[in-house]
Amino acid sequence: MTLAVSTPLIYHLKIVLRDITPQVWRRVQVSATTTIADLHAILQIAMGWEDAHLHQFLIYGKAYGVYHDGGFSFADDPDQVRLADFRLRVGERFRYDYDMGDFWQHDIWIEQIRPALPHRVYPHCHAGSGACPPEDCGGPPGYRALLRERTSWDSLDPLHAAMQLIIERVQTFAAGGPRPTVDDDDFMDALDQLDDWEAWMPIAFDRRAVNQAFHALGRNPHADNDHHPDPDR
Repeated sequence: MTLAVSTPLIYHLKIVLRDITPQVWRRVQVSATTTIADLHAILQIAMGWEDAHLHQFLIYGKAYGVYHDGGFSFADDPDQVRLADFRLRVGERFRYDYDMGDFWQHDIWIEQIRPALPHRVYPHCHAGSGACPPEDCGGPPGYRALLRERTSWDSLDPLHAAMQLIIERVQTFAAGGPRPTVDDDDFMDALDQLDDWEAWMPIAFDRRAVNQAFHALGRNPHADNDHHPDPDR
């Protein structure tokens, strides 16, 4: 007699970052056996965060998460609590908070619960839109102010001037002139302006890169990363 093997269930989640326009969202498929610890890692990758601050899930009014020294204490072991344990139904949602200083809130909706596809590797991100805000920009109000500043003439005009100077130096060198060096103060100042601009760039969503990171996570789900959450945030 051949015993029937039940097909694992997959939760189809939609993650929406609150109070940001245009909307920042991701659609991710995860196994019902996904733990709280792994779900935290999955959300960090899907959204584009750096896992540099504290976090918590709020599910049916109770907090869950991964403990870090100096941070929140949670009653349950995040490596033992699984998504299926909550018996969430399609249409229900729970919340994920990240960075208690900037206080980014994510609504996580259960859109579908379906059997796993035979050849699909989970977790899997199949859709999304919107760039992730940069870390430490002040939450939704600070991010909106940052975007206004970055599109203002007072911000763009010096940036254009810096780019033009760099282009001129490179063109001069390409034509046989002197190589730009660290002794060229104007050139170095222009490079610093571009570095500052890039440091506050929103993190573009790349579905392929997200899934590649998911696959690496699956190979080593509990590996330490290089980021250590700030216990004050």
